[in-house]
Amino acid sequence: MASELILVLRDFSVTGETPARNASLPRLPALEILLGRARRAPLPHGWRDHLRARFAEASQLQLAPAAVVALGLDVTPAADGTQYWLATPVHCFAGLDSVQLHPAGLLELPPATQSALAAEFSRVFTDTPWRLHATGKRELLLSGAALAASAADPAASIGADLRDGLPKGPEAATLRRLGVEIEMWLHEHPINRERHARGELAVSGLWLWGATSPAAQRPDMRSPPSARLHGADAYVEALCRLRGSPVATLPDGFERLAASADDLNVVLYPTLVAEGPLRAFEQLEQRWLAPALQALRARELSSLSLLAGSFAYRLTRWHLARFWRSASPWWEALA
Repeated sequence: MASELILVLRDFSVTGETPARNASLPRLPALEILLGRARRAPLPHGWRDHLRARFAEASQLQLAPAAVVALGLDVTPAADGTQYWLATPVHCFAGLDSVQLHPAGLLELPPATQSALAAEFSRVFTDTPWRLHATGKRELLLSGAALAASAADPAASIGADLRDGLPKGPEAATLRRLGVEIEMWLHEHPINRERHARGELAVSGLWLWGATSPAAQRPDMRSPPSARLHGADAYVEALCRLRGSPVATLPDGFERLAASADDLNVVLYPTLVAEGPLRAFEQLEQRWLAPALQALRARELSSLSLLAGSFAYRLTRWHLARFWRSASPWWEALA
C-alpha cells in the first residue's frame, strides 16, 4: 500500500453552490475527523501550486501552468515568443445584477469536438496571432503573442461575481476583447445547438487563464521517486509526464489502491458531478475517506491529505489521537 495519499477536491470552491449552503445535511464522520484533527495549512495559490511544489523539476518552477501543459502534453510545436493560456469551456448566465459562472459550468468537451473547434477557430481568427489547440483534457490551449494578462482559475469563480475572475494585468483589455469575440463566435454555434438538443449546458465562452505563475519557490517536501496520479487535469498530468511519473484513470474507491506499490498516490476527485455536490461528498466519505482512515489506523498508510479550496489538511496516525478536538459539521469546517 502507498505510504501517502493526497486527495484533491478538483473543482471545490466555498463560493460556489456547494452543500455548505444547506443546513439539513447528513453528517460525514470520516470527513469531520480529518477536518477537525488534521494539520491545516493555507493554499494561497491553490492546489495546483501545491502539487507543483511536489512534482515540478527545477526548470519547470519558472513556467506558467499553460506553458507546462504545452510542453508536457506536446499539443503544439514550440515557437519562440509564443505565450499560452488554458482555455476552459464555460457556461455563464446573467443574474440580477451580474454575470455568474453556472455551478456546473466548467464543461468537458469530447476530443472530436475540441478538434473541430480548434480547426474552425483557425479559420475564423485567421488574421490574428491567436490559435486554439485541442488537448483531449477539459482545458484546451490558446497560443498567441506574449501578453501580460491572465485570468484566475475558473473554479474559484463558481457562484461568484465574474468580475473578480476576469483577466488582469497591464494588457488585460486585449485578452478581454478576445474573450468577447470568442463569446460572439460561440453564440448560436452548431455545437451549442447540438448540446441544447441533448439537454446539456451551452458553451458560452472560453475562460483564458494559467498564463502567469506565482513566484517560484523551493518546495518543502518533494515527491518520492514512486508517485502516481489518478484522475484528469491538464496541468498536473503535464507535470507528471515531464517528471516521468505514471498517470492513471480515477478508480472508484480507495480499496482499488490497496495493491499499489507506489510511495505516493494523488487522486483528483471531481466535485462537479451530475448527481450534485452532496452526492459527490457522500461518495468521497464512503469510498475514500472511511477506508483510508482505517488504513491509517492500521499503519497501512502513513499520511492522508485533503486539498480543498484554500486549505490543505494533512492527517497522520498521531493526529488521530487529538480526541479533544471536537468535530464540527463538515459543511461548516469547509466554509
